[in-house]
Amino acid sequence: MKIAGLVLAGGKASRMHGQDKAFLDTGKGLCLDHVFARLQQECSAVAISANGDSARFGAWQCPILPDCVHDVGPLAGVLSGLGWAERSGYNTLITIPVDTPFIPAGLVAALMPAPSYACCGGQSHPLVAAWPVSARPVLAAQLSFLTQENKKRQTRVRTLANTLGARAIDFPLIEGMDPFMNINTPQDLMLAQKYCASVHNVDAAKGNG
Repeated sequence: MKIAGLVLAGGKASRMHGQDKAFLDTGKGLCLDHVFARLQQECSAVAISANGDSARFGAWQCPILPDCVHDVGPLAGVLSGLGWAERSGYNTLITIPVDTPFIPAGLVAALMPAPSYACCGGQSHPLVAAWPVSARPVLAAQLSFLTQENKKRQTRVRTLANTLGARAIDFPLIEGMDPFMNINTPQDLMLAQKYCASVHNVDAAKGNG
């Protein structure tokens, strides 16, 4: 099984006042560093889904995939990623939003086989998911012929997951925190930084013990 990973970094970050979430500092590295490292450890190849100037991601030395359809939300990135994975000969695509920096080790193995998505504490995280590359034409069809009446439903990630019969995979809380928390607001970023600081302090204490 050949597995590719995709960092979804194409969001507009309106609640973060337009800041590029990929470059938010958690106190222990950039959000993109965290997500990219996890995928790089557990996948055969990694790409970044993002729009705008691709040069800003030059340090990560990987394919940068712009949206091939527009105004449909994160599924545009998933579609571009599935196309890239298919062309590159992969069977499965793992997606993780760039604003989800605390992904636990072993995610990919836990999600296999595709299709599946992560859950924690009763909260679903349908973009932390494993997609079969064979789902590309299914998603392309879902995003075709959008109307004002059906657009909201057809552009939901959950609609694709349900169509594919994706399994919900439960993960435990880590020190009382959902490891799939999204950094959507400045308050979320402060919480993430506080969590990173607490983990650092615990690790330091262990090192002195």
